[in-house]
Amino acid sequence: MATTQNARAPAQSTDSKPATTEQRLLWNPENVRDVAESVGIAALNDEALRTLSQDVEYRIGQVVAEALRFMRAAKRTSMTVLDVSHALRVLDVEPLYGYDSTKSLRYGEATMGQPFFYIEDEEADFERVINGPLPKVPRETNYTSTYWH
Repeated sequence: MATTQNARAPAQSTDSKPATTEQRLLWNPENVRDVAESVGIAALNDEALRTLSQDVEYRIGQVVAEALRFMRAAKRTSMTVLDVSHALRVLDVEPLYGYDSTKSLRYGEATMGQPFFYIEDEEADFERVINGPLPKVPRETNYTSTYWH
C-alpha cells in the first residue's frame, strides 16, 4: 500500500504547457507613455511602462474602493463627485477642483441604427472664459475635538 496515490492530490497533466505569468493590464500603457511625453519624459522602456500602468491601476482601485465606502456610508447607490473627492482627501491626494456635483447632466439621444445616448455640452464663449475671473477655491475641511473633564 505504500505505492498508492493520495486520492485528494490533484491529477498531474501529462502535457506540460508553460504557465503564462504575464498579467493582462486594464490600463493601456500607451496612455502612460502619452502622459510621460507630455511632461518631458521621452524615453521609457516597455518594462517601465508596464510597471507604471500596474501602479495606475492599483491607485485607481484604491480611490474607487474609498469612494465606495463613502457612497455606502451615505446609503446611496450611485457614486458622486464628492465621494471621489472625499476618497482622495482620505488617501492624502490633492483634491480636484472644478467639478460640480450639484449640477444635473442633460442627456441627448441620437439614432444610428440603435439608440445612442450622449451628454450634451453647453457652448462656452472662450473670450468670456479666458478673460473672466477664476472661481473661488473651496475651503478645506477642518476637524476639531473637545476635551471634557
